[in-house]
Amino acid sequence: MISYPLYDSPEGRTPFDEYKNEANGVPELKPIEAEVLSCYKKYEDAVNNGIVHTLTPHGFVQPEKGNLQNLYSSDCDVAKKVRSSHNEFTRTERRIYHNKCPYCVLSEPNTLEHILPKGKYPEYAVHVYNLIPCCSKCNSHKGEAILNKNNGLPHTLNLYYHDPDKFEFLQVECSIDSNNQPLFSYKLNFPSNADPILTTIITNHFNRLHLIERYNEEVIKTYTAIEPIIKSLCSGKNISEALDAISNYFATVTSYYGINHHEIALLRCLISSSQYHTYLNRLL
Repeated sequence: MISYPLYDSPEGRTPFDEYKNEANGVPELKPIEAEVLSCYKKYEDAVNNGIVHTLTPHGFVQPEKGNLQNLYSSDCDVAKKVRSSHNEFTRTERRIYHNKCPYCVLSEPNTLEHILPKGKYPEYAVHVYNLIPCCSKCNSHKGEAILNKNNGLPHTLNLYYHDPDKFEFLQVECSIDSNNQPLFSYKLNFPSNADPILTTIITNHFNRLHLIERYNEEVIKTYTAIEPIIKSLCSGKNISEALDAISNYFATVTSYYGINHHEIALLRCLISSSQYHTYLNRLL
């Protein structure tokens, strides 16, 4: 997962300016412009305070509700600007995440997700802070619900303000199968001093998007891509030297990936697991 910067218009336009641009040509929306402006101010305050999930729908009814919802389409100006902004960020600053869904970091971000669904919150259908690129699988799993009914906290992280690298929580365990090949499985494991609210939201996020299952489905492919690097790093070394080499590589790539990227969690396992060390010793 990756934290994203808020959209910053190159022309200095505010989110409400972007709304007015989309609403231009829809005269039916002019009478409710002041109400929408008030909604936008509430949304931006909620982003600044990390509480978007507490916002309640304004209560627009038809035909205004439908007119607001219809401002959004996958090729509207706001959608294009959000995609372009996020693409530029990952292309230039976090290249590991380029063309990856920020929610799972597994798939291509081929949709835009409404953080507050436009069906319930038509007033935010084209708010630039309410849109984030994601893959169709995450978008489908997230659905329309906002809060987990068991704990009252968001189903998913808001990657405009929740920091997925605030503490280490993604762990991988290793075992050796009957063919002497390593097997890996992911789990969540939070430090004892971690913020309990953030740990609950992270747990909600992983459960809602089925991330543990999805990481476990991908882990053999992930490890298969890593093993040639491990072999190259460890060539001609004893086990102690090999682990030092992997640790040095780990320290370098962690700064690019972040501490809870699924590949970084796997590398942590390779360094710490005695089961994997037994397998590695046979490779040397």
